Order: sequence, then structure tokens, then C-alpha cells
Amino acid sequence: MDLAVKLYEDNSCKLKYVSGVLVGAALVVVAVKRYRKYKYDQKRQNYPRDTVVLHQIGRGKAIPSVSPFPIKLETFLRMAKIPFINEHTHQPSSKGKTPWMTYNGEDVDDSQMCIDFLNKKLGVDMNKHLSLEQKSIGHAFRILVEDHLYWTMAYVAYAGDLTATRSVMPYDPLTNMFLVRAWTKVIRKQLWCQGMGRHTVEQVNHLIKSDLMALSVFLEEFPNLKDYVYRVRETFWPDWNECILEPEQGGTRGKKEK
Repeated sequence: MDLAVKLYEDNSCKLKYVSGVLVGAALVVVAVKRYRKYKYDQKRQNYPRDTVVLHQIGRGKAIPSVSPFPIKLETFLRMAKIPFINEHTHQPSSKGKTPWMTYNGEDVDDSQMCIDFLNKKLGVDMNKHLSLEQKSIGHAFRILVEDHLYWTMAYVAYAGDLTATRSVMPYDPLTNMFLVRAWTKVIRKQLWCQGMGRHTVEQVNHLIKSDLMALSVFLEEFPNLKDYVYRVRETFWPDWNECILEPEQGGTRGKKEK
């Protein structure tokens, strides 16, 4: 009986100690989150009016972002000539998504929802010259790229060997190691739930080729997708080398944006 009481008391002390540590850790997390929110609320008070504040992760080594969606949204802003500033941050939106934007105090997340918001808010319509049929076809191809081809690219980047993925990440080796490891765990789970992660490498490669062939046929006025990409870059990204960390040979030295 005495032994049982002693064991209970010992375990009770341990439980109290562990509980205290967990409560303390939780309070620290809450305090950090509140401090970050306080700092963000202060910062957003200084955002310029009628200007999009584009929240996105930092610049990439050879392209303006290692994620396609910040490039999509920034390219739209450039095409539509909408005033914007970049705020490079790993802070996600309230939905845990990136990129996202703030416009006159209103936060909007998801690249396409940002575009739809601005189209309605500012009366922008770069598709007004298209017929209803052409708009429908364009919508279908956007879904092909963003909701199918994207997952094949995620498969290539994260489902197998991570050497190439680590090589393009613009971080120091230690940060690179931890971030890629964390992203890999999340993205592999997403790939499995989405369905792409259940395929073999050969099957995914077949899907990639099929998607790219469909896009090339759709963009028949260009010899291939590579030419189309370079035309967009030359037209709307004249400062390309200033928006990457490792400019192409012969270009201006890239600068990190603050």
C-alpha cells in the first residue's frame, strides 16, 4: 500500500512537471503569435493606398520565385499595370496559403481569387476581347495547368530524389535542409491524397508530356512553350535579372528585395 502511494506521488510530481512545461510552451507560442500580429498590424498601417501589397516568399536563384503562383500573380499585376509592392515573407494567409495580398486594408488569398478580386474591384478585364467559347477554353487550360500539371511538377520535385530540389532553393545549407525536409513531408502527403502520388514515375512522365503537348497545340501561334515563356518574360519582366538571386551570364547582378 505504501509503495503504491509512493509511486502515485512520484508520477504525480512528474505529471505536474510535464504539464507545467507544456503550459509554459503553449503560453510562449501564444505570446509569439500575438507579438507577430501586433507587428504586422503596425506594418499594415503604413501600406500605401490603392496599391497591392503582394505577400510572397523570397526570390529564387534563377526565377523570381520557386513557386509558380507568386510569378502568376505578379505577372498579372504587371500586365494589368496595377500598382504593387512586394513583401517577401514566409507568413501565410489566414487560410495557410501563399501568395496572398492586401489591398486597402483587405486581405485576399489564393492567386486566382486575388486576380478575380482585382478584376471586380478595379474593373480590369484582359479577356474582354475573347468570345464566350474562348474564355471557356482558357478557363479549362488554366485548370489543367494549376490543378493537374502542377501536381506532376510537385511529384517530380518532392516524390523522389531531392538533390535537384535542394539545388534551386535560395537558402543557406542548414535552412535548406530543414525546410525541404518539412515541405517534402507535407507535399508527399498531399500528393497521396490528391492521387498523383499513387502513380509510378513512368506514369507521371506520360501525364506531363500529354499536358505539355496539349498546351503547345493550344498556343499554336508559338513554335513551342519555351518561346511563349520567353515572350512573356521579355514583355512584362524587363527587370528579370534584378528579380533573381543568380542572374544569367551577362546580366545585371541580381538584388534581394526587402
